[in-house]
Amino acid sequence: MAGRYGFLQGTGTALFAFLSYYAVLLYRDGLSSFFPVEFSFLWPSVFLFSGMVIGDLRDDEHRKLEDKGQQLEREREQSRTSVIQIDILETALAELEKRFLLQPETVSTLYDVARSINIADMNALPHALLSGIFRFAKIETASLYKRTGNHWELAESLGSFPRRTEIPLKEGIFGRALSAGKLVILRDLFELHELPPSEPESQDSLFPSPLLLLPVRGSREILWMIAIESIPFQKITPETLRMLEIIGDWAGTQLSALEEQEATRKKIPVDPVTGLFQKAFFLDRSKEELQKARRYQLPLSLLEIDFIPKDPLGQLLLGQSYLANLKEILPAITRDTDLKGASSTGKRLWLLLTVTDNEGANIVGERFRNLYLERRTTNPLEEVEIGTRIVTFSPRAETDKERLFQTFLERLTALGTEDES
Repeated sequence: MAGRYGFLQGTGTALFAFLSYYAVLLYRDGLSSFFPVEFSFLWPSVFLFSGMVIGDLRDDEHRKLEDKGQQLEREREQSRTSVIQIDILETALAELEKRFLLQPETVSTLYDVARSINIADMNALPHALLSGIFRFAKIETASLYKRTGNHWELAESLGSFPRRTEIPLKEGIFGRALSAGKLVILRDLFELHELPPSEPESQDSLFPSPLLLLPVRGSREILWMIAIESIPFQKITPETLRMLEIIGDWAGTQLSALEEQEATRKKIPVDPVTGLFQKAFFLDRSKEELQKARRYQLPLSLLEIDFIPKDPLGQLLLGQSYLANLKEILPAITRDTDLKGASSTGKRLWLLLTVTDNEGANIVGERFRNLYLERRTTNPLEEVEIGTRIVTFSPRAETDKERLFQTFLERLTALGTEDES
C-alpha cells in the first residue's frame, strides 16, 4: 500500500493490520484480558515503520517525476519559440529582398540587425535595438525609455543630446505615440506652425521634443518608447520610416518572447542556468522538510549565504556569475537529501541541511567559504565576501520545541517576502 499509494495510505493500512491482529488475539482468549498472552509489539511496529518509510520514499519519487515532467515541458516550449522566431526572420528576409532587390547591402544589414535583436536577452535587448538603428539608418542620437508606473524612464541612450531622464506617461508626443501604438512624427518637422492648444508640449526649452517616437509593444501593452532626437535630412524618407517600424516590430516580438520565457521560468522548480531550486519551490519543499523534522524529532538547519561584492560596480553588473562555481562545490559539502536554492538575482544561496544541527551547519558554511574563495576569478568585479546566517531546529536538544519550530517557520516566510533587488 505504501509503495503504491503513498505515506498516508501505507500508515493507515499498517494501523488497520495492527488493530485486526490485536482483535483476533482478544477474541481467541475470550476477552479475558486486554493483554493477550501471545501479543507482541514487534511485528506491528515493523509493519508500521516500514509503511511510513516506504510511503515517504514513494512520495519523494513522485515529486521527482513531476519535476522531470515540468522540465520537459519547458524545453518543448523553448523549442516551439525558437521555431517561431526562425519563421519570422525568414519571412522578414524574403519581404526585404522583394523591396530592396537593387540594394542587397541593405538587406544584409537589416538581417544582421534582426539577428542581433533576436539573440539578445532582456538586459541586452535595449542596447542591441539602438545599435541596430545606428547601423541601419545612421542615426547617431536616440534614446530608449521604459514604462514605469505613470512615467517613462530613460534606460539606454545613443549619442550626446540634452534629454530628460523621466517623462510623464501621456505628455505631448509621448502621449500621441502611446495612443496610436505606431511610429509618430513630430509635426514641427514638416509644419512651421505651433502645436494646437489641445496637445501642449510642456517640456523645458533645454529639452527639445524628439523628432520621431517608435513604440515597442510587449505581449500585452507598449512597454518601451524609442525617441529619435536628430536624423540626417537625407535619411527622412518613407522607406527609412518603414524600416524603423520593422525594427520596432522585431524588437516587440523578441520582448514578448522574453516575457513569456521569464514567466515560464518562474513556474518551473529548477533554474535552467544554475540547476538550483528557485525561491518559491525551495520554500515549499523546505516547509515540508520542517514538518517532517518536527514529526520525527530530527534536527534541521537552514544555511543562508550572501555574496557581498567588494567593488560597488559588482553589485550593479553581476548576478548569476556568483553561482558559476557551485556545480563543483556543492556536491563536495552537501548530500542528496539536502535542498539547494538560489535567489532570482543570483546573489543569495540557501542550503537546507537535513538531520544537521547548528554545529554541523557551521562546518558546512566554513567549508563552503574556503572552497568558494579558492575558486575565485581574477576579475576585480567578482571579488566578494561571504556572509552566512544559520537557523536551526533541534527538538531533541531543546525543551521549547514549538518556539524553535515557529522561529524556523518565520524565517522561511521572511525569505519569501524579502526584496532581492
